[in-house]
Amino acid sequence: MTQIRKIFLSFLILLYPAYIFAQGIQQHQNKDFFDFLLTPRYIIVFLMTVVFIILLFTQKIDSKGRVIVLAVSFLLFGVISYFINSFMISPSPVCATTKPFWMGARPQFFATLAVIGVLSIIASKGFCGIACPIGALQEIFYKIPVLKKFKRKKLPFIISNSIRIGIAVLFFIVILATGKSIYEYINMFDLLHWEFSLPLIDLIVLIAFLVIMLGLSLFIYRPFCYLICPMGLLTWILEHISIYKVRLKKENCTYCKTCVIESPCPSVEGIIEGNKLRGDCHLCNICIESCPNKALYFGTK
Repeated sequence: MTQIRKIFLSFLILLYPAYIFAQGIQQHQNKDFFDFLLTPRYIIVFLMTVVFIILLFTQKIDSKGRVIVLAVSFLLFGVISYFINSFMISPSPVCATTKPFWMGARPQFFATLAVIGVLSIIASKGFCGIACPIGALQEIFYKIPVLKKFKRKKLPFIISNSIRIGIAVLFFIVILATGKSIYEYINMFDLLHWEFSLPLIDLIVLIAFLVIMLGLSLFIYRPFCYLICPMGLLTWILEHISIYKVRLKKENCTYCKTCVIESPCPSVEGIIEGNKLRGDCHLCNICIESCPNKALYFGTK
C-alpha cells in the first residue's frame, strides 16, 4: 500500500466515529462553551492536526501527501459540511475574531478561538495550515501548474502584513464609528455557505471578491490568509510561541537560499536569518524538502 493511500485511509478511519456522533447529536438552543467545543467539527480538526503533526515530525509525509490533506480539509469542512451541519466550522475564523466586537461575548466565538489558538501554540498555524478549508482551497489553486514565472516573485511579507494590519485597524475604526464590520464584504468563508440567493448587489460583490481571491491564488501563496484574514493575523502572533515549528540547524546551513527560492511562503528567510519576527509558516514542508543539507527540520529546539 502506497503512502498516499495509507494517509487517505487514516483520515477515513478517523472520520467515521465523528460521522456516527454527528448523526446522533441534538441541537440545543442554550449551549455553553464545552457544548460547542465537544462537537464533531472540532474533534475532527484536532485529530487531523495531530495526525499531520506526527507525520511531519517523523518525516512521513511529502508534498503529494499534503495535497491529500488539503483536499480532505476542503471537502470535509467546505463541501460535506453543507450536508452534515455538525462538520461546518461555524462561526468561521473571520466571524470568531470580529463578531464579538459588535455581537458581544458568546460561547461559540470563544470555542472557535480556543481551538484555533491551542492548535497554533502546539504547532505553527496548526489549524490554518492543516484544517482550514479556505486556506486549503487557496493552496490547491496555487499548486495548479500555471503562471510559474509569477510564482517565483513573492509578495514581501512587510507589504502583505502591513495590508493585513491596516485592514484590522480600519475594522476597529469603522466598528466603533458605525457598528458595522468591513470584513462582512471581504470574507472568503462566505463561500462555504453555498448560498447564492443573496440580493443581486451582495451576490455580485461576493462573486467578484471570490474570483479575485482565487485568481490571485494561482500565483500568490494564500493571498486571503496573508492580506486579509484577521485570524491569520492572530495566529501569526501566536506562531512566535509555537512549540513545534520549522527550525534551523545552523551548523548544517550554507546559506545557499535554495529553501528560500523553492518555498512559496515568506517565512523561510526569517527562519534562516534567525529573525524574531518572521512571516507566517503554513507547514507546507517545501523548505525542508528542498534543503540540500538537511538544515531545516520540523520540531522543538
